[in-house]
Amino acid sequence: MLSFLTRCFEFDHWANAEALKAIEVLAAPPEKAVRIFGHILFAKEVWLVRLKRGDTARFNDPWPPYALDECGPKLEDLRGRWADHLSSLDEGQLGQRIAYQNTQGRKAEHTLLNIVTQVAFHGQYHRGQLASLIASAGGKAPGTDYISYAFKTGEGRPLP
Repeated sequence: MLSFLTRCFEFDHWANAEALKAIEVLAAPPEKAVRIFGHILFAKEVWLVRLKRGDTARFNDPWPPYALDECGPKLEDLRGRWADHLSSLDEGQLGQRIAYQNTQGRKAEHTLLNIVTQVAFHGQYHRGQLASLIASAGGKAPGTDYISYAFKTGEGRPLP
């Protein structure tokens, strides 16, 4: 299961990077697109800090006002931090229950598997929103479906 989750994070990173490139090349990137991308980054970071039992006090705005030029470096940083975290886990930990408090102060508990799965798939929804915003701004919305990723990695191939 951990190898599958690692694969999901690799896909998620690739898809986020494709979406970010499509935003960056726009003559006038929509502010809403940058905010949505910032939210994707926020979610990846706040969940990692929660899992590492870090201080989440600074994570009070799930729509942080990141500037576009901050997004690429933050995306790469989170890629490495999540890769390190995932590689430190073993299968037996996936059923571990994790208690946390969300940004509205509500307490909850989920298994590590549920949380990591949430983080891996959260961006998919928002990349759909980004595709619409990119197209509305005159850009070319990237194909960020998993099957596109599988073609990119050479796991799929067109047939004659």
